[in-house]
Amino acid sequence: MNDLSLSIAKDSELKKIAAILTEATNYKLKRSDMIWGKESWTETEVLEMMHHSTVFVAKKDKEIIGVVSLQWEDERIWGGQPPTAGYVHRLAVKDSFHGKNVGKQIIDELAKYVLENGRSILRLDCEANNFSLCKYYEKLGFNKVGTIQIKTNNYNAALYERLI
Repeated sequence: MNDLSLSIAKDSELKKIAAILTEATNYKLKRSDMIWGKESWTETEVLEMMHHSTVFVAKKDKEIIGVVSLQWEDERIWGGQPPTAGYVHRLAVKDSFHGKNVGKQIIDELAKYVLENGRSILRLDCEANNFSLCKYYEKLGFNKVGTIQIKTNNYNAALYERLI
């Protein structure tokens, strides 16, 4: 499956993005990963996310099958950093496309975008106790560079980087 396209999300796609993020939240909950909360995503929450980051949709044959957001800084998790990285958040793929290499394709396309914008590192964080997710990111070429405890929401974050 290499006919995937990645484009910046439009307001008209809010409902589909919210549905994919809700599926992903439920998937995470089944793995005792509650960092995204326990509730379904609303269009209002997706719109808010779009105001704080660049949200991308992944499409196959015009169908939205995945979503990811990108920020140019993430001081809450990474502290102040030089402008060398793009910060990946909310990578989610429709349940029916799990195991089809979609997440890898999204990350690879996002890496190209980050590189085109003059940055050479992708960074992300995930629940350190979600061992299968940590292993997944390592398979995608990310290296664990540390952990951080965020006390406000009891988040034990594993920090990952991938040079591009």
